[in-house]
Amino acid sequence: MACLKLFSVVGLVVLAATNAIGAGVATRACSGGRPAPTEVRVEGCTVPPCDLVRGSDAIMDMDFTAPFAAANLRTQVVATALGVTAPFELPADRAAACNWLLNTQCPVSANEDITYRLSMPVLLVYPRVSLTVEIDLVDDAGQSLACFELDARVVSGRAA
Repeated sequence: MACLKLFSVVGLVVLAATNAIGAGVATRACSGGRPAPTEVRVEGCTVPPCDLVRGSDAIMDMDFTAPFAAANLRTQVVATALGVTAPFELPADRAAACNWLLNTQCPVSANEDITYRLSMPVLLVYPRVSLTVEIDLVDDAGQSLACFELDARVVSGRAA
């Protein structure tokens, strides 16, 4: 049980790092032929693994083209660390991806170009660990609109 809690916490952390958002970062496609985003930008990271600095906010932007129309979007996160894969249920306000679309709103249309942002705190209590995070934007039926995997590591804050 403690192990699953650890991975749930790590999954929460996984969504970015600490400097200005710039160029896209290399990601991997998700399994099952789910559509990949056009580009993913992680604050403070251009080459994985992306450092997720404890005690700071993590910010990730994802550009994608909607493969089909959807009335609602939600974010699903799965983290793999130390050989264990565990789903992480985001807090409701963060999982409601429609709240975090930067250039449009729900419902989204087929072939619409969309930018989605997720911003979350990286708490000081999170363990320092390397992990792979899967971020999947799905509709109410669980059908994927965009999905990617990112290598990251939780690190201690930098000295000022």
